[in-house]
Amino acid sequence: MKKLLLIALILLSAASLPASDFPYQLDWKKDAIIGGGAAVLYGTHLAIYFTQDRDSAKDHGLDRFHKSDINFVDRAMMFSYSRSLDLTGDILLAATMAAPFALAIHQSKDTIITEAVMYAETLLLAHSFKELTKDAVVRWRPYCYYDGTRSSLLKDDDSSRSFMSGHATMAFASASFLSTVYAHMNPEGKKKYLVAGGSFTAAAAVAALRVFSGNHFFTDVLVGAAWGTFAGWLVPQLHYCQDGHPVKLSFFSDTGAPGILFNL
Repeated sequence: MKKLLLIALILLSAASLPASDFPYQLDWKKDAIIGGGAAVLYGTHLAIYFTQDRDSAKDHGLDRFHKSDINFVDRAMMFSYSRSLDLTGDILLAATMAAPFALAIHQSKDTIITEAVMYAETLLLAHSFKELTKDAVVRWRPYCYYDGTRSSLLKDDDSSRSFMSGHATMAFASASFLSTVYAHMNPEGKKKYLVAGGSFTAAAAVAALRVFSGNHFFTDVLVGAAWGTFAGWLVPQLHYCQDGHPVKLSFFSDTGAPGILFNL
């Protein structure tokens, strides 16, 4: 636990170093689309969540859980529930998600506002799509397959919302956001590798703890990590400016073929 928190502290101190010219701009039309789209996703999730009649593991029937039903990859890396590892993962996630705020040190008010808007959009986008996925996919958590699991966990309808991992999603979204923004702000600095290495190490530790604590399967955290990493990269990239020109998102290449093209 102390080693994991030390990684977070190193990450915070590295991210607080002075940066070069700020390479991001807000575009309120673009931000309205990003933020509004993420808000629509989250609103859809809430509508589904509060109207969906979802069974808990106990309602489903504890005698229906058999490890042999799990694919061989996840079955090889599944564990019973651990309260201490669960709590450790929560604490480390909080530290990982707090790390990007260190980017605001030594920055102007306008820069801080821009960073805050981008980070809020990143977290909302990552969280909303993750929650919609949980609504759509019924997957029982690993602890459902073990005897002696706490009754409170088995009675909770969250026991069927294993895919994808929310902790992994948010940890990797934060790590990707911090690494991307810091690298853009310090393109020539070698400490950007320390920031990226520290942030993704902390995020990977969060994901591992979700597996070891019995809350998630390996594929749950793998998909969550992939989605979080993409969301943490995408939002800063959409605001990134090079030589004063913002990145524009086009759905057609120069040849007219369908596809996504970032034009600088």
